[in-house]
Amino acid sequence: MATVFDGLVESLEKVTLLDHSVQEKLRHCLSPDFGLLEVLHADRTISDSEIADIKKQGSVDGRSTKLLEIIMRRGQVQKLAQALLQTKQFHLVAFLASNGVYNAEFEYNWPLSESQLYILSILDNQSEKLAQGLLSQELVKKLVERTAISEAEGNFIESKDSDREKTGAFLEISRRESQKSYFETVNCLRIVDQGYIASLLKKGVSDIIGDILPTDLTDLPLGIHRLIVVKAYIRMLVTSPERHPEKDIFKGLCNVSQWWHKMVTNPSFREGYEYHISGYFNRKLRRATVVSNNRYYLSWRITPKKFIDFMRHARCITDDDTRFIKCQTYDHDKIDELLCVVRDLSIEKYAVYIDCLRRTEQHLYADISELGGVTLKAKSIHVECENLEEIEKTIIERINKIRDKKLGYNLELEAEIDYLRRHDIEILDAIHDRGIIIWFWVHSEDGHDQVHKWRDADEMEPYLTRLFNVIGRWIKPIGREITSDWVIINGFQFNREVINLPMTLYMVTELNIDASKGPVRGVTALPDKFYILHEKSILIYDGQTPFEPTGEISSAEFGSLTDVGACAKSSRLYAVDEGNACIWKISLDNDNQVEKWVSEITRPFTCSVYGSSGEVAVIQQRAPSSFLDVYATDGKRVRQLQLPKDLHDKEPLHAVETRSGNYDILCESDLVEMTKEGVITRRCKSFPPRDPEPVIKSRHLAIDIGERLYVAERYRILQFDSQLVYEQVMLESPKIWEPTRLHFLEKKKLLMIVHSDGKKVFVYNARPRD
Repeated sequence: MATVFDGLVESLEKVTLLDHSVQEKLRHCLSPDFGLLEVLHADRTISDSEIADIKKQGSVDGRSTKLLEIIMRRGQVQKLAQALLQTKQFHLVAFLASNGVYNAEFEYNWPLSESQLYILSILDNQSEKLAQGLLSQELVKKLVERTAISEAEGNFIESKDSDREKTGAFLEISRRESQKSYFETVNCLRIVDQGYIASLLKKGVSDIIGDILPTDLTDLPLGIHRLIVVKAYIRMLVTSPERHPEKDIFKGLCNVSQWWHKMVTNPSFREGYEYHISGYFNRKLRRATVVSNNRYYLSWRITPKKFIDFMRHARCITDDDTRFIKCQTYDHDKIDELLCVVRDLSIEKYAVYIDCLRRTEQHLYADISELGGVTLKAKSIHVECENLEEIEKTIIERINKIRDKKLGYNLELEAEIDYLRRHDIEILDAIHDRGIIIWFWVHSEDGHDQVHKWRDADEMEPYLTRLFNVIGRWIKPIGREITSDWVIINGFQFNREVINLPMTLYMVTELNIDASKGPVRGVTALPDKFYILHEKSILIYDGQTPFEPTGEISSAEFGSLTDVGACAKSSRLYAVDEGNACIWKISLDNDNQVEKWVSEITRPFTCSVYGSSGEVAVIQQRAPSSFLDVYATDGKRVRQLQLPKDLHDKEPLHAVETRSGNYDILCESDLVEMTKEGVITRRCKSFPPRDPEPVIKSRHLAIDIGERLYVAERYRILQFDSQLVYEQVMLESPKIWEPTRLHFLEKKKLLMIVHSDGKKVFVYNARPRD
């Protein structure tokens, strides 16, 4: 770094004058008191009498002004730059050398912006209220350790007698530091639990205005009046530091709106303003609240490796945001800063954020961000017993396997988990910290209230005692039971509004079906094409609006086609033929060549293709048993699983593969999950007030990227979560009638539905409700 700035100093050799605007900026940013005067004196740039004259000035600005007058009078700009370099004021060297024009190579070695200086000036006016407890010895120590301020500046702050004087000195020093030091100060404030001040420093005026005012009002030419709103808003936060800025934006606006309206005297504008405020915050704060509710959990769980780069490449975060995030020391600090940005993303970019989580295999955290709810932490302290810590760690290890889809079905454990699911509560994971800390995911306001009631009625202790001991007997008994002595659930966790964002289907289009080809028997898709299966042919549709037909695949050998799947990896289609009891392979990159791939298959003549491996799963009903056969891309059977008799009796119809390598199997009146070893791990279930018998007369199955399942059943489309718990009816009569085939296109989040006995094909976009 020093080499770069040495070159900048040399470039100032012939500069004797500075622009007035540059001098004015330097007057407010120059720090003459911590070695600069001494260096200039040693270099004989200024004399003893001039130093004495400078030091007579009562303020830092006065001393800076006097020093600059002497430098400009003598044309010693390069000497000043050399002295700034020696006192490590690199940001001012860059500012001088570029004549006040920013260059990206300087990065954060640059003076503070007007917005940042304005925030500091407001805080300075509130320093009496800020003083108490702000400048602790711990904070000053952290500032020096992380080079946000120099050791001399730290000693200067500590030398002040009162908290008010220390705070004033700190703010005066801060406004003369570089952007890099400014952001290090933000980090230090967060470390010592001064997050509300850190948030204000990081935001700047424009972002605070963006939080307070609706987008369509921030561009109005109201000048200084908008800054006065910011000033009042900061004053409110400073005087009530326990309030969370992200949570109370609207309440803060209400506090300043009375005198804001005095400035804006037009009644019609005032009415429109109030209307825009309510609508704007109702829309924007839903996703912001989801992020804030789960920020602590997500910041400690999301892995930043690759994820931050994905977010930058997707233009969800700027290059400046990326640099600031990556300069954080710890991973959870990086994610915490990233979530500050995510909180304010548009709906479109928020969806990209979720996709980035899924691309980095962080599906659980994507689900939390996508569907909403609240994550709650409970700490269970247990009665002392022999080997207590070892037992606790074993239980934690097993808790973290509850969501694992490869462990066998346990009736006793399922009963305890179902007790929570009836109240819209799920177990996420656990860690050890002088007890068991367990995290819950609460999906509704009723569930949130229920946990609060259990806590107040001391009912969490007996439940967790029962749960932990059931887990202790799961897989392999640990031989000793433990008793929860008390459970700590901090009350602030209940001061949050639960925002639930259920998945909803939005109509995209109805495909134009060629009636002369007969009813539609199946649908599948690749990113750029839709494929519509008829009895004797496959029609190709463009995958972009307006979704027009572009071609056809046919063969004289086709008998009676019943289902179709697509593999993007091998660029193939697989069509099930009931008439010839076979599966046809169609090579799309080889001029749509058709060849028989697998023979001697039986009813129900359905198939599914797993994208990452290209394997094809086929249900085969053969008396007296049914089987799930899995074929590799070469047509060889790599796996055959015999289904239990109760599933055979329920007529298995369709199977899809999950990320974990398990298979979700749909029967006419049941839905189960089975491992590759043939072990049933889950069965579908529902809890009041939802439908007590959700699966009746089913036909077909689709799975999305979040492993939510969509079931075509009678006159409706049902949705189940990844744990096979019934969620909701997505579509029902009269919007849909007799659905027969489904396909979910993961990349575009489109659900294709064949219904009305194959006479109609609808395409829906599946996304959380706004």
